[in-house]
Amino acid sequence: MISGSKLKELRLLRGLTQKELAIKSELTDAAIRNYELGNRSPSREQMRKIANALECDISALIDHTPISSFEFMQILFDYEVELKIRPLVEDSTIGLLSHDMNLNDFLIEWDEMRKKHYNGEISDEEFEDWKLSYPKKSRLKK
Repeated sequence: MISGSKLKELRLLRGLTQKELAIKSELTDAAIRNYELGNRSPSREQMRKIANALECDISALIDHTPISSFEFMQILFDYEVELKIRPLVEDSTIGLLSHDMNLNDFLIEWDEMRKKHYNGEISDEEFEDWKLSYPKKSRLKK
């Protein structure tokens, strides 16, 4: 299901009005307004058009809000095999170990971008843009 707040955030980040996004995505401004307000949900094809217009992956527009940290833990269990992850506990370090190159590349780039943001090399807006645009704006995109 589309996240109206993420849609609005991305639209504003791109400096677009609802009407401009509607034109770029071949939809109506009323449709965009209803998606942002949560009154309606777009079809998969409409989501693709919106994502293309916003230069993002469809997954950036979906509401991924877990209900609790325990739900997030269950998500990790669900993806343990597919993402080739496992817990890593050594001394006082706790993390995830992955043998999936896409996940590893993402984690490395995420760490780099977080450090750039922390050090003031990129703005809050640039960091949000990177997160919401991933993987389309990834430097590692193949």
